[in-house]
Amino acid sequence: MVAANHVSVKAITDLWEAGESVEDIAYDYAMTPEQVDALCQAVVSLVA
Repeated sequence: MVAANHVSVKAITDLWEAGESVEDIAYDYAMTPEQVDALCQAVVSLVA
């Protein structure tokens, strides 16, 4: 769960994995593109 906007990490990473742009995800969830990118990269690192 991303505390600032109460959205699940899985919801964000699912969109990212489906090819949604970081900018679009950031806009949809009131985040910065840098926050979305950092979150997705962290999840990839944990899974690898």
